[in-house]
Amino acid sequence: GGVGMGSTVKMVHQLLAGVHIVAAAEALTLAEKAGLDVNQVYDIVGGAAGASWMFCDRGRRMIDTPDKVMSALGIFIKDMDIVHSESKRLQCPTPLASAALQQFISGASLGLAREDDSS
Repeated sequence: GGVGMGSTVKMVHQLLAGVHIVAAAEALTLAEKAGLDVNQVYDIVGGAAGASWMFCDRGRRMIDTPDKVMSALGIFIKDMDIVHSESKRLQCPTPLASAALQQFISGASLGLAREDDSS
């Protein structure tokens, strides 16, 4: 521990959260493009080893399209950019976090920065 370790733990948590949101979106999109019933896939994966808290929470919102913003996509750009900057400083490669950051930036480029991060 020590001073500032709480912020560091939050950064590690946000790396996982951001990557899991992007993975959930990718998985559900693949399921839909493959002709599967995304609700059925969601139910199956939600109870299987491939599930994560973010898949269960954001995946449901991806399918149902929320009527209010629970967590703005732009926040994940900020958080994942912190991960990116700190990983560069520490010389610790984080390729999945970098890919997730680019996906969030892509969403923002489409005007979704203030929309729900499940958009």
